[in-house]
Amino acid sequence: MNRSVLKTAGHSFRSKNMSKRVQNITVSAIKEMMLLASDIEEPFLLAQGIPAEDTPDHVKKAIIEAVNGPHASKYSILSGLKECRQAVATRYKRKYDVNFDVNTEIGITAGAMEACMISCLATINPGDEVILIAPCFSSHIEQVLTSGGIPVFVDTDEKNGWCLDMNKIKKAITKKTKAIIVTNPSNPSGAVYSESEIRELAKIALKHDLFIIADETYDFLTYNKIPFFSFCQIPELKKNLILIGSSSKEYSMTGYRIGWMICENDILNQLFKLHDATTVCACVASQFGFIAAVNGPQDSVIELVKNMEERRDLICKRLDKVPHLFKYYKKPQGAYYILPEIAFPHKDSIQAAFEIQKATSVVTVPGVAFSPMGEHHIRMSFGGGAVRGPKGKDLINQAFDKLEEWGKKYI
Repeated sequence: MNRSVLKTAGHSFRSKNMSKRVQNITVSAIKEMMLLASDIEEPFLLAQGIPAEDTPDHVKKAIIEAVNGPHASKYSILSGLKECRQAVATRYKRKYDVNFDVNTEIGITAGAMEACMISCLATINPGDEVILIAPCFSSHIEQVLTSGGIPVFVDTDEKNGWCLDMNKIKKAITKKTKAIIVTNPSNPSGAVYSESEIRELAKIALKHDLFIIADETYDFLTYNKIPFFSFCQIPELKKNLILIGSSSKEYSMTGYRIGWMICENDILNQLFKLHDATTVCACVASQFGFIAAVNGPQDSVIELVKNMEERRDLICKRLDKVPHLFKYYKKPQGAYYILPEIAFPHKDSIQAAFEIQKATSVVTVPGVAFSPMGEHHIRMSFGGGAVRGPKGKDLINQAFDKLEEWGKKYI
């Protein structure tokens, strides 16, 4: 199944003398749609997941002070500044009452994306099967393929809020299965998996001695007071767990590229080989910013969650007015994405996204990017942080004004 928006749009890709590895993957359709939108004069950007809120002032101040000081122009050590690793440990102690050793169990990376990539490269051999909870984050597919692995998509129950189907997961496991990649809260569906679901996944992983690569970037962002249960709260899973997080969404630091990986020391030492071979260290000035973010006031996070819940309710309200264009079953429980079915006539989700963008300048992401189950869906972000054009609620309202007007022909 074709996942490449750029290829569909007619962009050329050299095959002669290029590795099979790179020919087997694609740029995430999220970034591809943003590239195609770069020439739109007044776009309505519902594609990329960026919060409308700016980086808190005290975080910016710390970064500026770091740049003006003697350390930001130098490498940090491979694992990241000790104070930055301590900030990660502080965050998890505060949120989950779980302790991590800052010297042996935490590594700072250039965003969660690097942490996910090197986790796949370190654990997956060519031919290994990796279970992806579908619909899944698009880049995880490419990371598995880059590692030589075989993605095995296990569909969730869309009509019941994209909940996990444990029987399907169990049936998907073979002698070749090496890992399960879980994004919770889910990008793109907005599902939040319950404590019972997370514990059951842990039991399955331990029974079959599988790695769980847990991308919990949005663990702070759930709605209607839905509790979040982290894999790190299951002590017996520690030997099979690579836990990944990021400052990007929680502290509106997407451009600063700070993430982390938490695991047992003997796993971390292997991950560091790849970290060294790719980035050497995360941006030092950004590390100082993250230290300030964790140790400073958390008002910005509280406000961000409040604003996102309002935007979630708004985009659902606007979707409810265009059932001839899109259909969803339940509101997202976390993150800031919604993945409605496409209700208007279309060939596939890529062509549907093209038609929407051409007719309305509203930029979305075709659902096929997120697994075969995502086909005939469109992902929309209600983060509201467009790099150009309107932001926040204005972005949602103006985009849906355009969609409503265009959609009249399908009534």
